[in-house]
Amino acid sequence: MPTLYIVATPIGNLEDITLRALRILKEVDVILCEDTRVTAKLLARFDIQKPLLRYDAHARERRIDDIIERLGEGKDIALVTDAGTPGIQDPGNYLVARVHTAYPDVAIVPIPGASALATLAQIAGIPMDTFFFAGFLPVKKGRKTMREYLRAMITEKHIPVLLYESPHRIIKVLNEFNDPAIHVVVGRELTKKFETVYRGPIADV
Repeated sequence: MPTLYIVATPIGNLEDITLRALRILKEVDVILCEDTRVTAKLLARFDIQKPLLRYDAHARERRIDDIIERLGEGKDIALVTDAGTPGIQDPGNYLVARVHTAYPDVAIVPIPGASALATLAQIAGIPMDTFFFAGFLPVKKGRKTMREYLRAMITEKHIPVLLYESPHRIIKVLNEFNDPAIHVVVGRELTKKFETVYRGPIADV
């Protein structure tokens, strides 16, 4: 019976890849990835040579039948993203759902590892018994509603909110939430040479 592996890869420092992830990437028949160039560099670092197929939000519909067909032929497949854990802010869960529908008996196996979400949470210094992960905020439609919902969650319910944002938009996001009562932790280049973590009131950060 074929297996679909959902494999976490490093978010920056390549030493963070697990021994199990390396073994799986060496053993599977094909690797699905967001950007073949990025994954090729990772594989070259560990002397792994495998066929790569692009699978991202733009290619998922035209690629899905091919993936399901390969599983039907008994091929073992690994899904990776450019960095981190598949299924968080990418179409990984869509693939899992489609494969499970097509082949309920196919094993879908998580290979855990690095995650930007977990990496920042573990050094935030904030109780994380309960938190809300918002992913990337909407760029336009629904942004104001989401912002006010998150603000209430932070200031009224005192629930930490974790979200992703691109470097060129982070200042705008912080300004949108600017409130003396809100303290933030912002991490950039996590696990990399120039890793930086900023803590404090939004205005200071």
